[in-house]
Amino acid sequence: MKETLERAVPGPFQTVADLRRSRPIFSPAAIFILIAFIALTGCGPKIARVAVSDGALIESNRLFQEGNTAYTNRDYYAALIKYLTAGEFNPNSEYISNRIGMAYLQLNYYDNAIAILQRSIALNSKYPFSINNLGSAYFAGGNLKKAEKYFKKAIKLKEDEASFHLNIGTVYFERKKPEKAIKAWRKSLALDPEILSRDDSIPVAIDSGGLPEKDRNYFIALVYASTGNIPKAIESLENALMQGFSDIERIENSPEFDPIREDARFVKFMESASVWAKANEPSVIKE
Repeated sequence: MKETLERAVPGPFQTVADLRRSRPIFSPAAIFILIAFIALTGCGPKIARVAVSDGALIESNRLFQEGNTAYTNRDYYAALIKYLTAGEFNPNSEYISNRIGMAYLQLNYYDNAIAILQRSIALNSKYPFSINNLGSAYFAGGNLKKAEKYFKKAIKLKEDEASFHLNIGTVYFERKKPEKAIKAWRKSLALDPEILSRDDSIPVAIDSGGLPEKDRNYFIALVYASTGNIPKAIESLENALMQGFSDIERIENSPEFDPIREDARFVKFMESASVWAKANEPSVIKE
């Protein structure tokens, strides 16, 4: 069992022993939310399953649950150790392989995440969430083309999953396709109005860069405005302003804000925003 798992996870930490010898180093990056749940599916040859005793299954499940607890508490290093150990007891589980990939993703080991997620897909090629998570791994590594490919595959398998539409919208946004991004985000909100406010998403570091947080919050505001969610639209715009967004004319001219433009709350916000933007304009030094 151990040998099977190790071959499937190339990179700096191939075993629990390797992982314990060296904790990961986090790199600074631009951050954006990307939903990823326990998941799997996709590509590559199938993996032959091996016999696993009842005792090994019980121990694997126990470790898996402990890993989930650590993951929920954002202790991703501890979660990874638990998941890797659970995988040694039960190498047949696509769920465990998937969670290993998610922990690697949180620790910024994108190549390892991709490798183990591909393994989970080989174990179960019909689980749409695995494709979604593989897309997340490619997105984190800056490969937007492959990320888009796998998010589209996930949507094809499960059209009613809000997170998949949120993710593909994120890719469109990063690829400078705001109209397509907004359309996908609207679909996501129609399926789950709370998806952008819940704390069950994965922050994904994009080492290759991406648009600033102020612009991301501006476009999230567009999504909320287009669906008539005035409080969330204003909240997102306020976040954008706090992060340096100052193009008030852009808000005034964007048709996505038309559904809420006459609302008293939005009118009040725009008045305050204009004052805020002027107060924070760089001073011009005259010689």
